[in-house]
Amino acid sequence: MAEWSPELTLNHELLDEQHVGLFRRLEEAAVALDAGAAAAVRSAVAGFADALLEHLAAEEALMEETLYPERTRHKAAHELFTADLTQMRGELELHGPTPAVADWIRTRAPEWLRFHIRVNDLPFGAHLARRSAPQQAPERSARRRPAPPKRLS
Repeated sequence: MAEWSPELTLNHELLDEQHVGLFRRLEEAAVALDAGAAAAVRSAVAGFADALLEHLAAEEALMEETLYPERTRHKAAHELFTADLTQMRGELELHGPTPAVADWIRTRAPEWLRFHIRVNDLPFGAHLARRSAPQQAPERSARRRPAPPKRLS
């Protein structure tokens, strides 16, 4: 089932809101599957795809903006999933809501989202938190250089 859960929280308002929305859209697609309405499934999948692409673009922009060290690897994970999404959408358009499409909507996509958030997004969220935390100045004594030794002549 396509459910968001609290352990997936990044503590980044925009990204958390988008994650919840992605799970909600997958749930809408699953409901359309249960109703047996191919047009509704196509519409729900299109809504999910649009929301996903918007979300991934937002994440990638934040990764670039904050110089996230793992951004290349993280973006590669996005590209693999969007390729999988494109393949599923092709099948949906050609053959309708097949068992493979249903499995993708009910199992594969939610599992990928949960895995991706835990493995890729949570570390990115920690990076964002470190970047936005107020920087504390080093202690005054640590900033002072010791006086050079006096020469005895």
